[in-house]
Amino acid sequence: MPVVATLAAATVVAGRVLLPALGIGPAPTSAALDIKREDDHYIITVKDLFADPETYQSELRARGLDITLKLLPTSASRARSVFVINSVDLVRAGRTAPAEGGITTVDAPGPCPQAEPDGCPASLKVPAGYRQKAEIVLGREARPGERYMIPPGLGMPGEPLHCVEYVNRTVTEVLAMLRERGVEPEFALLGPRRIEPSVPGDWYVHDGVMSAAGRATVLTDPAPNPTPQPLDASCPGGS
Repeated sequence: MPVVATLAAATVVAGRVLLPALGIGPAPTSAALDIKREDDHYIITVKDLFADPETYQSELRARGLDITLKLLPTSASRARSVFVINSVDLVRAGRTAPAEGGITTVDAPGPCPQAEPDGCPASLKVPAGYRQKAEIVLGREARPGERYMIPPGLGMPGEPLHCVEYVNRTVTEVLAMLRERGVEPEFALLGPRRIEPSVPGDWYVHDGVMSAAGRATVLTDPAPNPTPQPLDASCPGGS
């Protein structure tokens, strides 16, 4: 998926996952996490996306897990996506490192509502005896006016330019595409890496992310991108 590292506000995109829970027996109705024990694993689901962070930590620590959970604002299409960073087991959706004994994901039943290349994970599966440190960042839908701290690529499923050939089009062309879809862009310069309200219309677009609802940050340069990502990287099958 297209990610502009200079624009991504210190996030590491590792895959799409809905966070489930860790628990022995049924969780209290007031719990922020739904935690279930299945054989030798916990299945973890977040029930309250706006709970105080300490609430999550206390519920995880009660199961002996040294896992820090953070929720950061993102677009509606990425809400409940999970990004795991700064951990011994750096998780991608459906895959762990190391291959055995780490955190994995559980896909939601049924077909994905969007064309996600990594599937539609709905839960985290954590070994009951897991003793490593891990930091899990879960996306939540941004409040009105809140900037995205997990900025999705413009071409990702559910975003304005999904399945649209916009890389190496001119700024004028992409500006029109975005405004047709109700999105107002700002521009990042590839070399100096600074943000500008406008750039020459004949410059080329290299990439872009949604920075808030109805707002985008577009990476531009006077020259075309010499190594553009193929469209099917974010639009499998070209659909």
